[in-house]
Amino acid sequence: MERLELDQDVHQQVRLLARAWSVTESEVIRRLVNAFVNQDAVAAPAAPVEPVAIYADYEGHHVEAEFHPATRRVSITSGSLTGRSFKSPSGAAIAVVQALNPSVHPNRNGWSFWFIQETGRALQSIRSSSNS
Repeated sequence: MERLELDQDVHQQVRLLARAWSVTESEVIRRLVNAFVNQDAVAAPAAPVEPVAIYADYEGHHVEAEFHPATRRVSITSGSLTGRSFKSPSGAAIAVVQALNPSVHPNRNGWSFWFIQETGRALQSIRSSSNS
């Protein structure tokens, strides 16, 4: 049997779980490790590799773009910013707001500003699968 060194506060939490679950401290750690390993095995689907068609409707304008999951870049494909590429969804959102309504503060959360063309869901809905 091998020994595992734990900080005092962690050991106290393991001990509390062992009492609550009516198991040994070793079984608590086994269950926690198994839960973590199984969580990775059932992780969210892999991020799409191909660009994802996205759009934003702002101030009466419909702007289309592509989100590139591997780099998280956004390339504008319609409107006055056609052909411009941005390092992030938020950078692209800020540029759209600046171009269409320069009198307002442009900061925007791009993950909620852009929507997926195919589903109509916010780009945020695929954020966890595109994080690397």
